[in-house]
Amino acid sequence: MPWGRQGAPEDPRVRIVEAASRCLAKYGLDRTSLAVIAREAGVSRQTIYKYFPTKDDIVAQALEKEASEASERLMAVASANSNAEDFVVDLCLSAIEEFGRNPAISPVISVLEHADARGRLLTPEVIAIARHYLEPILDYRPDRAQYLDEMTETYLRILLSLLTIEGPSSASPDSLRAYLRRVLVPALGLGATSPS
Repeated sequence: MPWGRQGAPEDPRVRIVEAASRCLAKYGLDRTSLAVIAREAGVSRQTIYKYFPTKDDIVAQALEKEASEASERLMAVASANSNAEDFVVDLCLSAIEEFGRNPAISPVISVLEHADARGRLLTPEVIAIARHYLEPILDYRPDRAQYLDEMTETYLRILLSLLTIEGPSSASPDSLRAYLRRVLVPALGLGATSPS
C-alpha cells in the first residue's frame, strides 16, 4: 500500500478503514460516527461516501482488518511455545489482551451474531470459525484430533466467561496464567492427566 510523507496511506479508502479501526478502538461502535471517522481520516464525509455507501460498510471492513491482524498476533504469540499446554494458555491470555485493547473485535460479538433461532450461542458455525485457533494443538498432540470441536467449545466457554465476568482469577496476569494452567489445560484434555 502506498504511504504519504507523514505515514498516512495515500489511498483514501485505506486511510478511511484505518481511521475507522482507530475510532472503534478509542470510542467503541456506538460512538463511531461517519463524522468521527472523517475527522480521524482527514477527509470529508463526501469523500467517505465516494468509497463507502454506509457506515456499516466501513465498520465491517475495519473490523475484518482488525480481527485479521489480531488473529495473526494471537497465533504468533501462541505458536512460540514448545508444548500444547503453554500454547493454549498463551492463546487465551493473548486473546484476552487483544479483545481488551479493541472490544469491537471480541468473539463475544461474533458469538452473538451467530446465535441460532433458539438463542444458542455456541453454534456449529461459531465452533467452526474458532476451530482454526486451536488446530496447532494437534502439532503437539495429534491424539486429540477427534476431540478438536469439543476442545474448541470448551475453550470458547472459558474465554467468553473471562471476557464478560471479572473474578479473583483475573486479578493479575500471573494469577490468570496460573488459573488457566489449573483449569483450562485439564478441561481441554491436555497435560499429564489427560483423559482419553
